Amino acid sequence: MKRFLIYRSEPGQIPYLMSYYIDLAQCKPMYLDALIKIKDEMDPTLSFRRSCREGVCGSCAMNVDGFHTLACIKDIDTNIKKTALITPLGHLMVIKDLVVDMTHFYS
Repeated sequence: MKRFLIYRSEPGQIPYLMSYYIDLAQCKPMYLDALIKIKDEMDPTLSFRRSCREGVCGSCAMNVDGFHTLACIKDIDTNIKKTALITPLGHLMVIKDLVVDMTHFYS
């Protein structure tokens, strides 16, 4: 089981990190796969963007283990002793959880 610490926030509330544990043998290899598994099987309130799953559109951009990346093309670190930290992009306003205001990006 690998621990995932995920940034959670609601408008008007104090943000926090929430822990989720995933059996990597039961999960596809990308961080986006882990987020989808968490949303589908553990916490339907988790919010994040996704679209093409090919590393083209940029909608799943987030900070994973300290690096800005696309969750759809970033392999999960299989070292289960290391906690995965997933946060929104640091330079954009957070709307909810991992969803940020991408108005300037899209324009």
